[in-house]
Amino acid sequence: MHERAGRLAAALAAAGAGRGARVALLLRNDIEFLEASLAVAATGANPVPINTAWTAPEVAHVLADSGPLLVVVHTEFVGVVEGALDIAGATTGVVEAAMPPELLAEAGLDAALARPTGRHRLLEDLIAAEPRPLGQVEGAIADSMGLIYTSGTTGRPKGVLRERLTAEQLLSIAGATATRMGLTPQAEVLVAGPLYHTSPNAVAVLALRMGASITVMPRFDPRRFLDHVQRYRITQAKVVPTMLSRLLSLPAEVRAGYDVSSLTHLIHSSAPCPPAVKRAAIEWFGSAVREFYGCTEAGTITWIDAEEWLAHPGSVGRPADGSAVVVADAAGHPLPPGEIGDVYVRGADYWPDFHYLNRTGGHDGPVPGRLCVGDTGYLDEDGFLHLTGRSAEIIIRGGVNIHPAEIEHAIMAIPAVEDVAVFGIPDADLGETVAAHIVPRPGATLTPAGIAGALRERLAKFKHPTTIRIVASLPRDDAGKLRKQSLRAEYAPGPGTGR
Repeated sequence: MHERAGRLAAALAAAGAGRGARVALLLRNDIEFLEASLAVAATGANPVPINTAWTAPEVAHVLADSGPLLVVVHTEFVGVVEGALDIAGATTGVVEAAMPPELLAEAGLDAALARPTGRHRLLEDLIAAEPRPLGQVEGAIADSMGLIYTSGTTGRPKGVLRERLTAEQLLSIAGATATRMGLTPQAEVLVAGPLYHTSPNAVAVLALRMGASITVMPRFDPRRFLDHVQRYRITQAKVVPTMLSRLLSLPAEVRAGYDVSSLTHLIHSSAPCPPAVKRAAIEWFGSAVREFYGCTEAGTITWIDAEEWLAHPGSVGRPADGSAVVVADAAGHPLPPGEIGDVYVRGADYWPDFHYLNRTGGHDGPVPGRLCVGDTGYLDEDGFLHLTGRSAEIIIRGGVNIHPAEIEHAIMAIPAVEDVAVFGIPDADLGETVAAHIVPRPGATLTPAGIAGALRERLAKFKHPTTIRIVASLPRDDAGKLRKQSLRAEYAPGPGTGR
């Protein structure tokens, strides 16, 4: 794979890829994604992964904002990219990656997608045309890490343009990541999440550079996950809380049938993990369960292992490697332990500064030297951070602030619940009321009345959802992030509704 990536790098360099250039990647989880990522980085250009669930207008925003030299795209998404380029008014070149039959079968896609469209250059042709890999480009890896986009869960994705990493910073980031995530040249790494998402991407690319073995899942399936762990003696996997919940939805006898003792690092992040799910995961996987909290702008901020979590249930950990967390009020005044406020962070000692691409103004908030990324939470007496949600998601019912995460955790403690989303909906009298959409575990039966009854002993009455729906699924992306705005849109005020 490294040899193919090197030859692709030579082709990209001949096309103009290098320091300051960008190459967009709209690819499913497959070897081509990793080959393209390494190839782009080898030239010193920035790989710009794009969410495979996005529509043409969403893709157009990133293409217009980042101005890529090329877009490397799987056949499945060629039409989306062509539409996005039309919207953006761009003439960016397109490189099509044919989709192998085994990828289509594993992902449950139409076998006809194995046939390229014929409208663009093929990735395989670029590789075949270069007899030798690109030679080393001094500083290319540092240059390649200069731009990364936020996930865009609550708005349009923002391009985070980092200062150029020094050699010391680059090695510090790689060393800290490898150590905390259990990456070694002997590691067996399972990529369960989407490679367009920062964390799985960073883990996979670093593991490859270290010489570890990688197993890539085109899509997450709980049984397949356990089968891979057992068959390949997986030592490290990066997941999200939704994946943990789906693993726990498997019947107990199925779970017991797999040997997961090889796992030394089962790491989760990206979204809050309900305490009931976390506790059950620790009971199953033991000390392998670890969690971190961070953001695109400042990297990884806090870490917590299983033992620490059991002593501080619900926490996402304490700052590591010189990073810092302050919880403050709206004026930027630090709050005492236990009081909920906005979370302000500073990256690790080795983390580079940044600014937002194509945006004027700085990123400093009311707390000097700290960045607010939209989360709310509190610090306990021992300095462990507990998240209560996103500031934009706080429900104000009759003037009282309600934090959705508290209600979600209470609902997730009901054994038959696999997933939940709690959000505010308009109300003419109270301003907002609480709604909950709930996904039952397979084979389980849930009713709104049953949920309401279970919450009577768990939550104050004013926090109880007034609207409860039992649904088949929630609008989460492959990275586990929940798009609550699409749920709230179902309850948007309309003419004559009284809301």
